[in-house]
Amino acid sequence: MFTGIIRYQGEIVQLKRVSGGTRLVIEAPSDVVERLEEGITSIALDGSCHTVEKKEGTCFEVYSSFETLERTTLGEAKVGRKLNLELPVTPSGLLDGHVVMGHVDGIGRLLSKKQKGEAALYRFEVPRDLEVYLVEKDSIAIDGISLTLFDIDGGQFSVAVIPQTLAHTTLGVKREGEKVNIEVHLLAKYHYEFMRRRENKERLLEEWMRSL
Repeated sequence: MFTGIIRYQGEIVQLKRVSGGTRLVIEAPSDVVERLEEGITSIALDGSCHTVEKKEGTCFEVYSSFETLERTTLGEAKVGRKLNLELPVTPSGLLDGHVVMGHVDGIGRLLSKKQKGEAALYRFEVPRDLEVYLVEKDSIAIDGISLTLFDIDGGQFSVAVIPQTLAHTTLGVKREGEKVNIEVHLLAKYHYEFMRRRENKERLLEEWMRSL
């Protein structure tokens, strides 16, 4: 589990196309690599949870499966790409952002960005199947970054990006039209699924009652 608070960035230095996926070799700050345990530690890459397979020097390697490559922007990853990195939260850690699972729901797109003094206003769009999970002033993870969404219009919404986030994440250099990983709030998904199943049960009960 993650929080969406990004403290580190890494860079893809090698891509190894293998059966069923791709292995990514990522260079990261030494204090990040030192905390990784091979075959055990999870790490979020632009919001997508991966298991560290091995590490050497200031680099570590992960395997990204075909499912992950299809559902995230890592499917179009190239050498030199910068990634937001987040280590999992510990039981004693602070949940500074919101609960982020590292399970990307879909790929969105940056529509526009406008500077607002030291901060910025970004507008995104998400796939149609994610629209139902957008809630005014709720949290959302964009490339693994915990942000608050507002001004929802269909599958479009805005976020205000503070100077700290612009300076320490890839959002600061993201260009209009670029794709981003989207993870909607976990509670929004559970609530929607609960209501959908309840409505289905009520409909089936009504149909059964009418058949008596």
